Amino acid sequence: MFPTIPFRMMRLASALVVLTGALVLVAPLSLRSAVLSDKPAVDLLTFYGVTAGAYGLLPFVRRGDIVMVAMWVVLGVGVAPCFVGQELSPPHMFAGMAGVLLAAGPIYIARFRQIAQGDIRFHRRRETEAGV
Repeated sequence: MFPTIPFRMMRLASALVVLTGALVLVAPLSLRSAVLSDKPAVDLLTFYGVTAGAYGLLPFVRRGDIVMVAMWVVLGVGVAPCFVGQELSPPHMFAGMAGVLLAAGPIYIARFRQIAQGDIRFHRRRETEAGV
């Protein structure tokens, strides 16, 4: 009756929506002097919120992938002013990285606790038991 969308396409579409939303939220950071105040705390809070939001909105994306994309966005926002003749701002880049790490840290700590308690998977998520 209804056309079905493959689960992989739905995951890809949701990841692209979240990435686009993140870029729209952090794009003003590359135009700091014109749009926002020039305080690194703004970067920290923005990247913390974007990364935490990505973890909440993309439950089926691996936790390491979200951190890597967020760090690439930090790098892109940090390097973007160079294209208009401005210099890099290390405090802002480190604040962005700290925001990403503050959002990702509790997730990795929770996984470490699971492993320490013996909650490990003998089979990888993408493998089937029949294939063993």
